[in-house]
Amino acid sequence: MSSELPPSQVRAATLPVGPSANFLLIALIFLGTGLAIGTGVVEGSGAAFVFVMAGWLLSLCLHEFGHAFVAWKGGDADIPRSGYLTLDPRLYADALSSIVLPLLFTILGGIGFPGGRVFVNTHLLRSKVWISAVSAAGPAMNGLVLLALALLYSLTGEESDTLRAVLAVSALFQGTAIILNLMPLPGLDGYGILQPWLPEPVRRVADQAALHVNLILAGLFLFSSAFGPAVFRVSLLLIGLLGIEIVDARVGYGLIRLW
Repeated sequence: MSSELPPSQVRAATLPVGPSANFLLIALIFLGTGLAIGTGVVEGSGAAFVFVMAGWLLSLCLHEFGHAFVAWKGGDADIPRSGYLTLDPRLYADALSSIVLPLLFTILGGIGFPGGRVFVNTHLLRSKVWISAVSAAGPAMNGLVLLALALLYSLTGEESDTLRAVLAVSALFQGTAIILNLMPLPGLDGYGILQPWLPEPVRRVADQAALHVNLILAGLFLFSSAFGPAVFRVSLLLIGLLGIEIVDARVGYGLIRLW
């Protein structure tokens, strides 16, 4: 016996939801490289670099997925059609500003630079609380990734010193990403949490400034002698609270430097 599904269920069944092939490939590279490093099959800066950057790219996808998933649950029914729920890195804005530049800044600056963006129709969300929740969901995903890395680190024996080092520096990058994203700068998630509760004139000015958030952050790192070190120190404190040795994070950062 067979019966036809209602049109709404047919549409739901064909919507792009679930991990994409691109995301699964990156995850396979991350897990495979980690296993190879942990068992001593490969070693050196090249393998460490691939592991850390693959992990960072996975976290970018999960961060944006967090935004999209909460927006979908909060009332934006267009989210599944956008493909954001597939965790495909190609869909989170343009590759240069959202993927390549954050990766380069992470490598060169040692700071987990925010990247990626999903476009949410906030007018479809049910309340201001949901709008704030959408912004909070991204850093929350970084927090979950950080906890997962800390757990893996705690389960890795001291004889696997290289794996401990790359897990530690990966955790460090997640810590800096959480700190940066929660800053109340226009364009960052910290501002997004506050934005629906601000007066309209303030929002109007801040929303214009949000268009230049990457330039603002780059300027703070390049021209302020205090900003970068402060973010770095707070992140080191955060991962230290999770039982990650700071010396391992320093060793890991040295390993991913290819020059």
